[in-house]
Amino acid sequence: MADKRFSFANTGLVRAEARHVRSSARKVRLVLEDIRGRSVIDARKQLLFSPRAVAKDIELVLRSAVTNAEVNHGLSPDDLVIHEAFANEGVTIKRFKPRARGRASKIRKRTAHITILLRSLSGGTVIESTVDGTTETVAPKKAGDSARSKRVAASQKADGAEVATDAAEVAEKPKAAAKPKAAAKPKAPAKPKAEPTEAAAAATKPKAAAKPKAAAKPKAPAKPKAPAKPKAAAADGTAEKKPAAPRKRAPKAAPPKTDTPDGEKD
Repeated sequence: MADKRFSFANTGLVRAEARHVRSSARKVRLVLEDIRGRSVIDARKQLLFSPRAVAKDIELVLRSAVTNAEVNHGLSPDDLVIHEAFANEGVTIKRFKPRARGRASKIRKRTAHITILLRSLSGGTVIESTVDGTTETVAPKKAGDSARSKRVAASQKADGAEVATDAAEVAEKPKAAAKPKAAAKPKAPAKPKAEPTEAAAAATKPKAAAKPKAAAKPKAPAKPKAPAKPKAAAADGTAEKKPAAPRKRAPKAAPPKTDTPDGEKD
């Protein structure tokens, strides 16, 4: 949304801008110096015969500014002068290209933002031909005062006149007598409720009270355990140790006796 501080109502200047034009800001400024302060007609001639390629983009921005002044604010193109024209640097697109020994070098593709401001030399404007085929010069229009707003205001006036005539016609006509309302029908008497049957009466009988549960039998008391016998204490207060029983050794078996006499061998 454009800032209101730079609007036509506050500055009296008509603005047009082109962003991200594929050219460096330095090249654009060289062309803008030739058209700054010139009238729109002279500036178009200068751009038409300029040898620089960016002159085509500048001519499009100038054409947009003239259209804004003519359509939105009703200014005459013959009275417009280029009040200010400048270019700012935009985004730089970065690329690379291969070089020798596997290296790469940078490529910087510059962009620029072009802005043109127009002002009117005379305070009058030329309105389009009327129904009679004549033209009329009037004061400059205020902000928001365009051809569309005029058409809307004219249509609203026409609609108001039609509504007024319709209201007058309605007031002149006599009102038709209101139709009498139909009498309300009497309501039918409510039906008496049926008496409950025996099955329904039995179903509604209260339930018998539940029998109380038998009391639980008390448990027999547990038998007390016999106290452990105290160990005999020694005279000096230490526990008396029993001597270890000696281990019994098995008797060695005697060698078997032979009936051979001494000195004889088997």
